Amino acid sequence: MITDIKKFTATFNRIANGKSKDSVFSEYLDILICALSLGKYEDEYISIIKRYKKEEVELFCQLFAQMVMLMDNDKTGLTDCLGEFFTTSVGRGRNGQFFTPQHVCDMMAAMTISSEDSGKTILDPCCGSGRMLLSAAKIARNNHFFGADIDTRCAKMTAINMCLNGLIGEVAWMDSLGMQHWGGYSIHYVQACTRVPKITKLAANEGTIYNSAPFNKGLKREEGLPPSPKVITVTQAKLNFE
Repeated sequence: MITDIKKFTATFNRIANGKSKDSVFSEYLDILICALSLGKYEDEYISIIKRYKKEEVELFCQLFAQMVMLMDNDKTGLTDCLGEFFTTSVGRGRNGQFFTPQHVCDMMAAMTISSEDSGKTILDPCCGSGRMLLSAAKIARNNHFFGADIDTRCAKMTAINMCLNGLIGEVAWMDSLGMQHWGGYSIHYVQACTRVPKITKLAANEGTIYNSAPFNKGLKREEGLPPSPKVITVTQAKLNFE
């Protein structure tokens, strides 16, 4: 559980003073995506930080450090401080958007997943900030984790949470009911022999989730994943990966 995000909130508010919190938070997520791409999107990163003063850029660095310390959670990891901050300071339940409480996510994962599960596909088609996937990883980390959400900020938060916790898989920015896909993020190791994760952006209609949807069964699956994985869902809805 998140115990204290006051310092993180205070630092963010210093950056957002006189600005839109929604815009600053979205750009903070973009900065993190760029940073976790290992230099792939350097031009985008530079274009974002040019909009801020030098001292504000330094505060972004502090914000990142504070976030990582919260995520570390006394070396246990798998803590959703991004979702906690978004819920309390940015989203505030607008448009009926609420994230499942962490203890409920932990319970649902415990009821669905076994510690013996390995090499399976864990899917949350309405992933929010990814805390349901983090709960699943608390029980069994050696799986492929997939999430999808209609809110682009949620897709970004989930990708960041997965990458910083070393969870491999994909997050789609899409409508999981209407099957409209607008882009996403692949989280994978830099090399097969390393355990260093990175984020790569996916274009519209690109990636494992879209290519494995029922209306695209004939398309080739992305390499590196099981040819016909067993899908474990931690929510009621599910996409068909058969």
